[in-house]
Amino acid sequence: MKQEFSHRLIRLIVQIIRDFVAQSPLNRLEHFSGDPIFDEPLVGFVGSADPIFHQFRNVVHPDHLLPEEVLARVFGQAFPISTVVSFVLPIAEKTKKANAAEKKGPALRWNHTRWHGQFFIEALSRHIVSSLERMGLLAVAPELTDIFSIVSGPNGIASLWSQRHIAYAAGLGTFGLSDALITEKGAAMRCGSVIVVGEMEVSPRPYSDHHAYCLYYRTGTCQMCLKRCPRGAITPAGHNKTLCLEILTVDQKPWLDGIYGPGYIGKYAGCGLCMTGVPCESRIPKADDVTS
Repeated sequence: MKQEFSHRLIRLIVQIIRDFVAQSPLNRLEHFSGDPIFDEPLVGFVGSADPIFHQFRNVVHPDHLLPEEVLARVFGQAFPISTVVSFVLPIAEKTKKANAAEKKGPALRWNHTRWHGQFFIEALSRHIVSSLERMGLLAVAPELTDIFSIVSGPNGIASLWSQRHIAYAAGLGTFGLSDALITEKGAAMRCGSVIVVGEMEVSPRPYSDHHAYCLYYRTGTCQMCLKRCPRGAITPAGHNKTLCLEILTVDQKPWLDGIYGPGYIGKYAGCGLCMTGVPCESRIPKADDVTS
């Protein structure tokens, strides 16, 4: 009976997410004929007791939050069993193609996807939480709480609830040379998550290597994300977060200033060059996707 309830709840949560992505007017680019921001999502589940959450304190930041900490601080009491629901939102094809054609800064579609897409992610997260609450379940979206923050860490800026790492834990993808998460629908995506009090069946994690889907780490080939970066923030040694932030906030400021056309919005232009025009843009790449 318990397992049957878990399966029903999982199916319901997946349907809630898919329906909102498919039907919400917020998932539309108003200035681009109402084209969708995101395509059909991927959804994964990981239990709060999974030791991988403690590992994130070594690889992300020493203060990376544990699910039980989030629940205790939000609800004022401990909940020993919970499940984290992670969702991946693949960026629409037209937007990927537009950004793949750029070399120094983001396409306008990509810029609007970055900022309107974030608004949609927040709306989707609230929708999941409110839907579950109407069913009598406690849930919270950590990124929407006042305990979430982005801080300086040993390797540059870091999120205290890293959505990419949560998606990795939920079996949805592995990391590339650029630090992008490569999913079965590619690295050109955004992601989010919600913690639900209660136990559900978890998703399989079909990899043991956190770089399993990256061609460079698998075969020593590709490095296309390295070549796409406008100023060397990606090297064979990995991703330089400090330089990447400088590209976003300094090098690409002219895009916000209108030098490359009107209409750019947000705190920074958005870049995304390393996630488009690469073999892992829309899928897990195959060994023969590059020849050198």
